Amino acid sequence: MKRAYILLPAANGVPLENVADGILETLSKKGLRVEKFIPFGEAGIPFAEIRNSIISSCEQMVMELLVDKLSRISAKNDIVIVEGISDVDIFYKKELHRILTSALDADIILVASVNGKAPKELISEISVEEHFHKNANAFMAGCIFLNVDENNEDILRTACKDSDLPALAFVHGGENPSKEAVIAGIEEEPWELVLKKNREHRMSPPEFRNFLIKKAQKYKAKIVLPEGSEPRTVRAAILTLQRQIAQPLLLAKRADVEKTAATLYMKLPPDLEIIDPENIAPKYVPLLVELRKNKGLTEEQAKKLLADSVWVATMMVKAGDADGLVSGAIHSTADTIRPALSIIKPHAGTSLISSVFFMCLPTQVLVYGDCAINPNPNADELAQIAIQCADTARNFGIAPRVAMLSYSTGESGKGEDVDKVKKATQIVKELRPDIEIDGPMQYDAAIMESVARTKAPNSHIAGRATVFVFPDLNTGNTTYKAVQRSANTVSIGPMLQGLAKPVNDLSRGALVDDIVYTIAITAVQVGMDK
Repeated sequence: MKRAYILLPAANGVPLENVADGILETLSKKGLRVEKFIPFGEAGIPFAEIRNSIISSCEQMVMELLVDKLSRISAKNDIVIVEGISDVDIFYKKELHRILTSALDADIILVASVNGKAPKELISEISVEEHFHKNANAFMAGCIFLNVDENNEDILRTACKDSDLPALAFVHGGENPSKEAVIAGIEEEPWELVLKKNREHRMSPPEFRNFLIKKAQKYKAKIVLPEGSEPRTVRAAILTLQRQIAQPLLLAKRADVEKTAATLYMKLPPDLEIIDPENIAPKYVPLLVELRKNKGLTEEQAKKLLADSVWVATMMVKAGDADGLVSGAIHSTADTIRPALSIIKPHAGTSLISSVFFMCLPTQVLVYGDCAINPNPNADELAQIAIQCADTARNFGIAPRVAMLSYSTGESGKGEDVDKVKKATQIVKELRPDIEIDGPMQYDAAIMESVARTKAPNSHIAGRATVFVFPDLNTGNTTYKAVQRSANTVSIGPMLQGLAKPVNDLSRGALVDDIVYTIAITAVQVGMDK
């Protein structure tokens, strides 16, 4: 993603079109490749469609579409100027702007019009908008003033000098000034500072989901779903096939799947593959006996294990009849993972299996590990978990900055648990000097810049971590569930790391979208292993 600036009105009725065109032409003259992007209205997604998506709580899917459009524009430009909603008075406009800004990770430029207002009133209006967006963790680039005259320009300049929000233009020329007036009113020095300001891109949940879908579509992976007649799984399989994310293989009797589809009022696509596990289970008995002969597994015991569709699915992956597996909508984590640990085994050169959750916070996707597999890892195991998590983050488009979490930050605490985290951090630094990592660190110091300045002023990770490695399963599992439920955050996972072939678990409370995106993650893992 390249840099995006979004123009937002400080009040209803403030015009944006000529402002966007004026900025575009000014930056183009500096030799920058710049393009305008209009997300909504006649040139973008119709407002009726937006309204319906908000009513049905599907606005994030719309954002995913807009992120995809922006990424295509960004690929051939240095800067994209995003035009917000100005002349349409809709009750959800402010909230829509907040969601859009977060999804695109755009810096905000507020556009305010004097339009008969006293300078103090105008500054107050801007401050309210600035406060709203800063509370949503948005980045503010500056403000543009329209309809300025000689009587109020000096007052506005003085007021802006006392503010954190720089004035980027003072535009003369009536309520809706021309593009030429905007160009004439642009302040060179503040704009130079804005363009030089370099901040790291935050991958938003819509961008992450778009990344997953686009990457998964390249691999055309066969993903087996052993809970083949479960309603959410059937719906997810149909959506997965329609969006060409992967080739789902449903393990179930066709009559059961057809019955489920009928209750969902959905038609099964003719190319949706449905396999009766009872018909193929005998095929895998000899291989399973061979794989488990050191454990003394008999043919009769193998047949009993293969009466479970998860075991059949695992054998399909092992034998190469499927590329990956997703289960857990009605099976426990243990029931999903146990066959994989017994049959598929770790990657060559890897002795540890761990897990990550992708935590989709409102403005950013973070990686949490290990929250599902290892109860109490020692320092060496914790170091391996950290390395796996960092590599996963990088493979999924997230710049890894690893915080090794503890109840202590730096040298503030003592004890065996803190020493374990210190040792693990040092091991990672020695084994993988390419990984940005720091610890021990408390969670608040890892994620909040204000706390980091106090608790860890010399840390290059504190306040900006993207990968959070927990010291044990008790801490990790409790924290991820607390964040997920208390902050109404979508979590995708657990995704298993270290297996020779991808097998992933679902929460039994998984929604259809959760299953679709877990299938996408599994397909991406397949592609990475090829």
